Amino acid sequence: QLVQELHAFARDELGMSPGKNYTRYRDLQRPYAVWVVCAAPEFSTRLKSWWYPVVGHFSTRGFFREPAARSEAARLRAQGLDVFVGGAPAYSTLGWFNDPVLNTFIHYPEEQLAELLFHELAHHHLFLAGDTTFNESYATALAEIAVARWLEQRHGPTRRDKWLARCQRAHRFHALLFTTQKKLKKIYATTQSPDKMRAAKTAAFADMKTELQTLSRTDPAFAKLAQWAERPINNATLGAIAVYNHRVPAFRKLYENSGRSFPTFYSSVRKLMAIDKTNRELQLDKLSR
Repeated sequence: QLVQELHAFARDELGMSPGKNYTRYRDLQRPYAVWVVCAAPEFSTRLKSWWYPVVGHFSTRGFFREPAARSEAARLRAQGLDVFVGGAPAYSTLGWFNDPVLNTFIHYPEEQLAELLFHELAHHHLFLAGDTTFNESYATALAEIAVARWLEQRHGPTRRDKWLARCQRAHRFHALLFTTQKKLKKIYATTQSPDKMRAAKTAAFADMKTELQTLSRTDPAFAKLAQWAERPINNATLGAIAVYNHRVPAFRKLYENSGRSFPTFYSSVRKLMAIDKTNRELQLDKLSR
């Protein structure tokens, strides 16, 4: 029932065309819909990309079976690449098929379930072939905004504000990671020897982990960051997070500039999609300032 209410909200309030997406249920008999592999050179923050029919280049590669993803990750590591592997609960078929509700996310709390559905429907509504970061950041921003509106209408401002505070914490966390990513770009742009560059890279990640642990100790809202900082983190890890979040501030600003009107927002997004990537990036940079 909740899924169908969210489906109607996407149609009536967000101006999307969800069609028959999320009107059926499927148990995949596995914990994730796909396992995603990301890779980056040892001395670069730019993710490796793969080419696919129709959708063009993607900076991720998905597998329906975890062993296949792990095997691909091992092959890429053997080439000297930094690699990240993670499970994804859902993906959009971009209107080629009617996407079902899956066992991989049906148990999510209301906010997270709404966020996932709105994110995937955003891909169904608008998609730019060959620009993963544009697509994912747009969908992430749209979902954050849409969930806030959903919660306000369904539960009132208190629940909405709690969600927005959660989003702000995520933005602060991502900003810290992207600061490290910028630091790494400067390191990789130097003419240092590989050994010196490798040492500088290790130090940059160590500094980032220290900042995360300090934030975790000093702010109870970030208590889980210390545990996250203990995991292996590399260029591919930061790249995978950036794909979904790097341009979120720009799209949120675009929404505000659109008078918080979804039709106007979609029109503005389409205008960005219509220009070449260089100018599109410049426009997004301006919106992020």
